Amino acid sequence: MKITRVLVTTVLSAGALAASAVLAPAAGASDDDHRSAGTTTVVLNPELVPVLVDTLKVKPIEPGELTAPGGVAQVSFPITEVEDDEIEHSGGLQFTPVGGGSLKITEFEVELDDGVLSADKTKLNGKKLGEVDIFVLGEAQPINGEVPSCDGVQAGLTLTPEAAAALGAPDFAGAFVGDACVVPTD
Repeated sequence: MKITRVLVTTVLSAGALAASAVLAPAAGASDDDHRSAGTTTVVLNPELVPVLVDTLKVKPIEPGELTAPGGVAQVSFPITEVEDDEIEHSGGLQFTPVGGGSLKITEFEVELDDGVLSADKTKLNGKKLGEVDIFVLGEAQPINGEVPSCDGVQAGLTLTPEAAAALGAPDFAGAFVGDACVVPTD
């Protein structure tokens, strides 16, 4: 995979973007203050972390938490609401896209019936884009040789055609970026 493909793929991938924040401080901005109804954690490919940190300057938006247990980069977002087939989250990501400017993605929502993870609030260079489907949910895939363990509902995340097109890179639709583990509280 060319480095250009890695850069473009990671620009729109919420989960992958968060990996770089393992080494960066949280952004001061925070979205709505919510009590947690569980947690969604995304385990990322460690090969993407240097690109994200050095090139994209990714920072988490609180209350997202970024860690690297055992040296494996992951990001967790609090679940704020579980309603029927939708699981809503607080927090988000901000970064500097490859060509410059800024991108801010917040209020992630897992839509189980539709099989997507979307960002309800997306801003590119200050312009509100509204809801953008970021990932298609699929089978979890190996990272570092094995599928990460999960005590909830697990899914592999691949970049949507909508997200790839928004970046002007439709050829990158379908790129695998990480495995999500959704664990709502009872």
